[in-house]
Amino acid sequence: MDFSIADCNMIIKSDSKTCGDFFKVIKFEMEHISGQPGYLGEYYYLNITYETLDGGTASGKYFMKSLPYHDAVLTEAVESWGIFRKEAELYSLLFNKYERDPKKVTKWAPDCFVARSNMLVMEDLTSTGYQTTSFQTTLNEQHMKAVFDRLAQMHASSIHFEINQLGGKSIGAIYNEDVLFETTFTSTSGWFVAGLKGIQKIASERNRYSHDPRKKSIIENQLWSCLERIYTLAEDTEEFRSVVVHRDLWINNIMFKYDQTDDLCKKPTDCLLIDFQLARYLPPCVDFVCALYLLTNAEHRSQYADRYVEYYYNSLQNKLAILGLNGPSILSREQFEKSLDHYRLLGLVWTGVLHGFVNFPKGMLAQLHQEDPETYTRMSMENRDDFILKYYDSDSFFHDRLDDIVTELLEHLFDFK
Repeated sequence: MDFSIADCNMIIKSDSKTCGDFFKVIKFEMEHISGQPGYLGEYYYLNITYETLDGGTASGKYFMKSLPYHDAVLTEAVESWGIFRKEAELYSLLFNKYERDPKKVTKWAPDCFVARSNMLVMEDLTSTGYQTTSFQTTLNEQHMKAVFDRLAQMHASSIHFEINQLGGKSIGAIYNEDVLFETTFTSTSGWFVAGLKGIQKIASERNRYSHDPRKKSIIENQLWSCLERIYTLAEDTEEFRSVVVHRDLWINNIMFKYDQTDDLCKKPTDCLLIDFQLARYLPPCVDFVCALYLLTNAEHRSQYADRYVEYYYNSLQNKLAILGLNGPSILSREQFEKSLDHYRLLGLVWTGVLHGFVNFPKGMLAQLHQEDPETYTRMSMENRDDFILKYYDSDSFFHDRLDDIVTELLEHLFDFK
């Protein structure tokens, strides 16, 4: 990886926390982050030691992610998908140009100091008290409201940028082809299609509705074509107002901060969104349904979903107003709720794909990748039905989250009861 003292100088000068006292960089060290904080890269803490203006020394800690150079096959795939280049250009061409005045905008993403097609260096959120949520933890109402508030801010900032800086053109018209292109929801993505196969397998052979011969026939004959509708839903639309959306809102891509007295991590005081490699220019409801289904179960949704619709929409309107925009004329409540109905299937299908991959027992994927890379590549990029069935039958968390979403998907599509 091409990284140097010159890059460190640029980072320290760009960082508002260090630039005022900076003279020159003395050294830097990269510390590999153990475990598996993500699936498509390598992750490091970057520690920079520098000389201050008064001759003393100080240090800065940053988060770095790069292409997964430890795996040549995965590196080739990630490069072909263009996801690192995509996130780098999102920051350099869009996010870093959004309104950032803290009097007008609540921070919703980490600062990025280096953005290249093979590497990003960002502020280390753990140093300021942010943390990801423990595996198999269920989010509560306070968590979800924090997520929806930050999504509303991200969407409002996108609208403000488009209206005030693009001279009447849309973000999609300028950036869709080179930056906000589709990387995942395609029939040519082996990883994604393997996820659809997993949904079909569970629906046909394990879900309770498959025990009824009539319903099983419907599942076997009609479900696959319904799942493939996600490709159309992921395309650009002119029917609804669009913004830059995140989409990849599973639990590892959200970091929360808590008060020191909140030992159980039940009342977050702040929340930031990370990892924008799946971002697109689509209606804001896409993020709403992705967050709703990815981060909650059916019992929680039955109690809170309507409240979250109200909360998100009001939050978006408030943030647009602070930015000097007329929110209802940009996105009416009627249009928002119509778009929710239209894109609900996208949230359900995407959640089924992700729940059939990220909820395997902790450490299983890393161990498989180390001990049997050929099988790991096959289950990642071609077919993972055997793994999905194995852990559906043996792991209660994997079973419950996947069965929950497959059940709601079938009820949504076929009105099963």
